[in-house]
Amino acid sequence: MMVTNVLREQLGYDGIVMTDAMNMGAVTNTYTADQAAVMAVNAGVDMILMPQDYEKAYQGLLTAVQEGTISQERIDQSLVRIVKVKQGMQ
Repeated sequence: MMVTNVLREQLGYDGIVMTDAMNMGAVTNTYTADQAAVMAVNAGVDMILMPQDYEKAYQGLLTAVQEGTISQERIDQSLVRIVKVKQGMQ
């Protein structure tokens, strides 16, 4: 988990982490939209940009939370970071 271990723990970054466009061939030639989304969130990413198939990525994340592949706590961590930034923009 590069984002969690290096960016957050070693470097102390607590801001929002976003992917690059997930519809690029480097991603889509290897992973489905749901696989890529779940892997990104498990790696510590907060926001996924431009998945190849939004619905499939969304459903994959919901399923991963329901099955315990991604914890609710992990989702909540991202939500807190996102809400903090939004509140600061008001």
